[in-house]
Amino acid sequence: MLSAIFLAGCTASRGRQSYEEALCCIEQGDAPQALACLKEAAELATDDSLRIAIYNDMGRLLFDEGLQEQALDAYQMALENCRAMADTLGMAYVQFDIANIYRTRDDDDSCVYYFDAAMSQALSQKDSLLATDIRNQLAGYYLWHKDYERARQLLSPSLSQAKETTGGICFMAADLYRQTGPADSARYYCKLLLQNEETGLRQMGHKWLADLLLTEGRVEEAAKHLHQYELLTDTLMQETDTESLRRISALYDYSLREQENARLEQQIIIAIAIITVLILLLVAAVLYFSRRRMKYRMKVQQLEHLLADYRQRDEKVTERQNGILADTPICRHINRLLSDSRQPSMTDEDWHILEDTFVKIQPTFLSRLQTFHKFSSHEMHICMLLRLGLQPAALAQLSAHSKQSVSSTRSRLFEKVFGQKGTPAQWDEFILSL
Repeated sequence: MLSAIFLAGCTASRGRQSYEEALCCIEQGDAPQALACLKEAAELATDDSLRIAIYNDMGRLLFDEGLQEQALDAYQMALENCRAMADTLGMAYVQFDIANIYRTRDDDDSCVYYFDAAMSQALSQKDSLLATDIRNQLAGYYLWHKDYERARQLLSPSLSQAKETTGGICFMAADLYRQTGPADSARYYCKLLLQNEETGLRQMGHKWLADLLLTEGRVEEAAKHLHQYELLTDTLMQETDTESLRRISALYDYSLREQENARLEQQIIIAIAIITVLILLLVAAVLYFSRRRMKYRMKVQQLEHLLADYRQRDEKVTERQNGILADTPICRHINRLLSDSRQPSMTDEDWHILEDTFVKIQPTFLSRLQTFHKFSSHEMHICMLLRLGLQPAALAQLSAHSKQSVSSTRSRLFEKVFGQKGTPAQWDEFILSL
């Protein structure tokens, strides 16, 4: 009996020690080690309240690193332990975090369900601060879905009672009033955004003020705000770049990097083999088609240069660029178009913005692509959308063409570039490999 008690005490002590080590790792930014310590602490913890804290920290850490599915699993474990302890307030906080995850995943039903559950529990425990936070998050949710009346009702208490309006409240208020009026209120909250420390909030403040001034015909003032918006956009991209590198470094420790390097080497060998086969096919084609000999020689040289580029390419840089590209305003605009039930297509202005975004973030993609073939506007649009990883149905919607037309375009491009028939999937693989 005594030995069992002693062992239980030792296990609990080791669990708490692992948890403290995890907290230290989180402060140091060592996410992989922190997760390992948190998992060990969860297995050893004998106290329900400690397990709740462990799973909550694990959920936040996983969510911050972009692992939403794993974060949900951790929060669900925290929720189960809160239910076991009949900790209503703890359940409110956990369900609030779960609702925010579902919000980022555009799972509307689950998002609203958990927000409502958290609000009910916060009110039952008379936690006015948590209830206010939930109300403000719900306001942002309805604002995003253009339900401006509900957003106004939820946001009204924070605007009328708060002594010092936070940046998030100012952002939502500015967006609400610029959509629904009055314009004076929109300008007021936009100007408050300009005083905020967060770069992204100041950026949107300048953008929205410029829009308001343009509608009033005050072009010169609008131009000044647009200039500040562009400067802040560049700053925000640099900050995002730094954060992307930090996440990559945090997620991959030495052993995982070694495994990744081994996998990369294997892929390079396969790529070399594939390109070698293509070169042999091109040489054979030269023997049969003498009048196209010079064209095939140029293709071989281009493929050899492409192989040299692949050897020099740093995978981390590519991942960073893709992360930055996915977070640009035009990509977010594309996602909104695809989620719109009316299935709208992209405008000429959207295509110009998308091309300019590629020039800024992935300049080598367009320059390499244009060395293979003189593309029409429609063909270039298809290639840029493929580079974003979009599916054929999305390509058809955004380009205002049928799926059959899009498939035919991809097959035709493969034949033009490589001189032989190919499938749409083969062209997609080529675009993604540039």
